[in-house]
Amino acid sequence: MPQIHVLSYFDTERIHPSVLLVRLESSEWSPPDILYIPLSGPFEPIEDEDLGDLEGVTVLLEDLVARSSAPNQVGIRLAHIASRHGLTEIPQLFVRLQDVEEVLQACPAPDSP
Repeated sequence: MPQIHVLSYFDTERIHPSVLLVRLESSEWSPPDILYIPLSGPFEPIEDEDLGDLEGVTVLLEDLVARSSAPNQVGIRLAHIASRHGLTEIPQLFVRLQDVEEVLQACPAPDSP
């Protein structure tokens, strides 16, 4: 399971979570083309200076998918990312929470019994 952290920005009144940092092990790059991550926190906060020297890639809106059967998860199309960047492995993914919200809002709610 990937490690999920949250990067936040601060204003004068409160902390605003803005980016999920998903750290992957090499085994998590295959076989799934789509990696589903849970959105139920709490997520461990991380500071900019704690990001380390690992290579990372920003996940675009088009790399995200939702499924109505799992409303507390979002999928990341690893194959799209790898193809776009010509990479076989990326240890860190940066996922904007604004994009996650947009994808989840576009996904139809599951039918009620």
